[in-house]
Amino acid sequence: MAAPVTFNSLNKWAAGFSDTLALGVLNEMLGTGVPIVAAPCVKSVLRQHPAYEPSLLRLRSAGVNVLDPDAITIRAADGLADFKWEQIAAALRDATGSNVDNPWSANA
Repeated sequence: MAAPVTFNSLNKWAAGFSDTLALGVLNEMLGTGVPIVAAPCVKSVLRQHPAYEPSLLRLRSAGVNVLDPDAITIRAADGLADFKWEQIAAALRDATGSNVDNPWSANA
């Protein structure tokens, strides 16, 4: 699970950059066959950038389930983002075949 993934991180990940620990782990995981769900937090104007769509295609072709930012992001009146974590968790359960209700719960 990679959430939330910014425009910068998504493009760096797709290009194979491993300049942070998180990106290094994500890049290594691409070759393992472990299901990966990515939850982008990318403003609509940045989704029009010419690098964005090819990055999505590259990650999806590598097996990453990239969620639709509009479906998982809630924008407050001040523009700050919040997330539909239940929906993101459901995508992770679907990808892994897990029956865990809350993968972040201490009781899981």
